[in-house]
Amino acid sequence: MLKIKSLSDSPNPEPLFPEPRLINRRQLWANNRFRMEMENLKTRRYGNRGSHHWYELLVMIKTLGFILHLTNLYQKGARNAENIILRENPLYFSNLPQAFDGFAILHLSDLHIDGMKGIEDRILHVLENRTVDLCVLTGDYRSKLHGPHKHIIKSMDYLIKRIHSKHGFIGILGNHDGCHMLNPLEQIGITMLVNSTCFIDKGSDRIRIIGTDDVHYYYTDQALHALEGADDEFSVALVHSPELYDFAAEMGVELYLCGHTHFGQICLPGGRAIITHLNRGRKYYRGHWKYLDMQGVTHAGVGTSGIPIRFNTQGEVLIHHLHRRPLKKAQFRSSSRMAKNLTTGIH
Repeated sequence: MLKIKSLSDSPNPEPLFPEPRLINRRQLWANNRFRMEMENLKTRRYGNRGSHHWYELLVMIKTLGFILHLTNLYQKGARNAENIILRENPLYFSNLPQAFDGFAILHLSDLHIDGMKGIEDRILHVLENRTVDLCVLTGDYRSKLHGPHKHIIKSMDYLIKRIHSKHGFIGILGNHDGCHMLNPLEQIGITMLVNSTCFIDKGSDRIRIIGTDDVHYYYTDQALHALEGADDEFSVALVHSPELYDFAAEMGVELYLCGHTHFGQICLPGGRAIITHLNRGRKYYRGHWKYLDMQGVTHAGVGTSGIPIRFNTQGEVLIHHLHRRPLKKAQFRSSSRMAKNLTTGIH
């Protein structure tokens, strides 16, 4: 039987009122995250910090939406956004533990579940009652950055109760998700990782799952510390955006799963993004990619951000199939082309 073990698992649980000298890392994170959320702060690696400009960008997006409403293009973009597809993504590793050969991971990202009416049922429709080994969620469950989230949790509860995942759900937060969403998401059955690690055991084999907080708005060095143990065994990193690609690869991560970019959402013909919304790692804004010995997949997103339209991109539900055999160049090129083909025939 497959089991998920947290690093915090211990025969001696923490006391209800720990001694002052003991640091509760999650509480420390929550205090810092809440302050950054309330002050609309954005922090980056190497000490760069300032205010984020989401609301200014949102005004531009809404203005574009108003202009498109004056033509028939808005309706066309809305139909594109509603046309969510299921994509099967084979991934090959020479060091994958034998017991995990054929392991299927359902990857959902950037649901923005309040942004498109009925998106939960569209996801379930494309899955067609498929059963997977594990479901991972790489953040952005809602559209807004602030405000109530009860309706988001209700929609997420509806969705995950209808997804057949043998060994549960593991999630992280995105830049649209508030720290107060963490406990409610856990209460509906999602194991939420915040700069922390859990293990999936299968027989005598296991893999490590590392999850960080969002690093686009809310970067702290805690994300780096979480990745530092990756070279001990086969490791999968869940990070909201591809912006930690270099450090993760240097630490020995084998597979980096992320989202955030929506493949640009509104792109030029051929799928060229106008905005990637990345501070670094911009060339990894879409599809299957490789850096050093690490493979990465940037999810196109299921939902939409700002306005519910897409041009020259397509929302997707991904199932990654892990296989134990050497990655051949031809296989990698084939997998990379799959992402490019998503834009074919979508205008």
